[in-house]
Amino acid sequence: MGISRRCRHWTESRGEEEMSVDLSIVIVNFNSAHFLPRLLESIAAQEWGVEGRPGSYEIILIDNASKGEDTAEIEALLGDPRVRYVQNTLNLGYGQANNQGFAVSTGRYHMILNPDTMFLPGCFQEMVGFLENHPEADVVGPLAYMDPLGRVMMPPNELPTPELVALQTKAQTCADAAERLLAQRTRFAFDYWSATEPIELEMLSGSCVLFRRELFADEAPFDPGFPLYYEDTDMFVRLRKAGKRLFHLPAAKMLHYWSQSAGTHARGAQYRERISARRYYEKHFGIDAVGVYEESVRQSMATKNSGTHVIPLEYEHVEAGQASPIFPVDPHHDDYYIEFAGNPIFTLAVGMFPEEKGDFSVSQIMWDQLGPGDYWIRMIDRETLKTIRGWVVSKSQV
Repeated sequence: MGISRRCRHWTESRGEEEMSVDLSIVIVNFNSAHFLPRLLESIAAQEWGVEGRPGSYEIILIDNASKGEDTAEIEALLGDPRVRYVQNTLNLGYGQANNQGFAVSTGRYHMILNPDTMFLPGCFQEMVGFLENHPEADVVGPLAYMDPLGRVMMPPNELPTPELVALQTKAQTCADAAERLLAQRTRFAFDYWSATEPIELEMLSGSCVLFRRELFADEAPFDPGFPLYYEDTDMFVRLRKAGKRLFHLPAAKMLHYWSQSAGTHARGAQYRERISARRYYEKHFGIDAVGVYEESVRQSMATKNSGTHVIPLEYEHVEAGQASPIFPVDPHHDDYYIEFAGNPIFTLAVGMFPEEKGDFSVSQIMWDQLGPGDYWIRMIDRETLKTIRGWVVSKSQV
């Protein structure tokens, strides 16, 4: 069945008499064990409670047939009795492995968590406390930062729809569509990053979500038909169709070492992502939506090969090496924020609200995470949401 003997012994030994906990945390690992020590330390350091008493939790760590060195690193973490280890002998996929953890969990609240994350102080109290005090809320997620300094905010998650995909396709060759898409994304991202109170959204980041266990009394959280990606998007769509409500909590904060746990650039991962995308669009929007998605993929490949992507703004070109470049800012502009992306229409852009005005740079830690290539940066007026100045930075090889 793809599960080790030790795992079977553990799951069979769990009876109804075992006491439940307040919170079950399921972490699915695949070749990312080096992130786990600091993640588990950040979980243990959380101070939070339920109904006026300290909260209790269990961690269910599912390893999806990682390489040998990952197994050794995980073995070193198993001294904590709150950590349960499931070692699969086959990679069951992210969704199915999460379902595996959900099936043996006992918590009244359930958290789905990526291994390449780390919690900042107070995060659990904000998330659990919100569900405790707001019965109208069903699922919550934190604000995630990309850098350890807590300055670079991860992009908001925009629900994929055929209409959005069609606009993205047109934006690659049509300047008007590119400008419209950029303006739409700018407003959505700014509202997300600047929020100081909880906001209801159509979807959250799958890197960390907390929900009431009873949401899935009759079915598993994930559809196992999604081999990689879109499994969390599908879950959010199903929940919203059932009338459930999702909230982003800006006061709950965590770090997410983005795109370092899934092997996102591997050819196999890209193939599985396309399978998942086709399933998602057909399942929720019909077979015609699959055609819209496939046309977007074809257009993206053609644009990449030809190098003719529409760039809706003018950018100053900057050459950069391994040191994080410094970007000059006109001192007359004192109410702005920064977007940073790997493409000129700022898909999946990260955001920075500089604490000090004047010239700025991204942290060296963040810069070191980026591979060679071109990156687009723009300075945006907070009131008008218009671009003040933009740069395209070419990072060289080591």
